[in-house]
Formats: sequence, structure tokens, C-alpha cells
Amino acid sequence: MADDCVIVHSERGGKGKSQTLKPGVYDTSALGGDNFISSVTVPKGWTVTLYEDAEFLGRSKALTETGDVGDDFNNITSSLTVSGPQAEAIVKAGSTYKGGDGGVITIEQNDVDMDAASLLKLTQRFPPKYEEAPVLSFTMTLDQPDS
Repeated sequence: MADDCVIVHSERGGKGKSQTLKPGVYDTSALGGDNFISSVTVPKGWTVTLYEDAEFLGRSKALTETGDVGDDFNNITSSLTVSGPQAEAIVKAGSTYKGGDGGVITIEQNDVDMDAASLLKLTQRFPPKYEEAPVLSFTMTLDQPDS
């Protein structure tokens, strides 16, 4: 098993069609299809968070071990995030992430009436492939429990 990526599989038991994913965010168009994930291969220290709906909405389920996604998420994933041990955690604006060490990160959008700007990044030269990321003004609060 590779220890530098997550692999999603179309069938239980790590079988069927698969897709290799580095740390990042993957909406429906970036995945090999909609609602096809039945199992995942997750390296130690990594997390893959499945979302029922596109754009990281709906129910979610975080997985930190290799195996089937469970009956509650079998073939319903429309978007997902991947976090590696050396990668920053991916947190949606307006949500809270609780790290494994007990710390809490809260991200809030500063001005909800402001439209997000976007950043277009060339991710592959040939054939050209671009990735769009919204740019928002936000406040991040890091709370660590007393040691």
C-alpha cells in the first residue's frame, strides 16, 4: 500500500475501479464518478472525509483506516477531502475541526455579504488542467486545551 495517497475503490474490500488521491478537496467533477465509492485505502495518520452531496454538503463521515465505507455511505459519496499527516487539515468556512490532539480550529467568514473572489491555478501543463479555489476573508481561531 502506498503511504503518500488515499485510494478510493468502487467495490467493497478494496476491489473494482479505483482512484488515487493526494491531500486536497475533490468535488464530483474531480472524482472518477458520482456515488461510486464503496471502500478506501487510508495510510496511517491520514483522514478521508466523505460527503453525501456535492460541494462538501450533506452528511459526512471521516475515515482514518482502510476498509469498507459502511452501509450508511456505500455508493453515495459526491465529494470528499483528503488530509495527510504533513498536510494542513481542510476545514470548510463556518465549521469547526477537532484535531487528534484535542485542539479546536474554528474558521468563520468575516463578511457573509461579500462575494468570494477566486484563484485559478494551473495544475497540469499538458493537457492544460486548472483548479479553481475561492478566496474569502476569514478569521481563524486556534484553541488548545491546557496541558
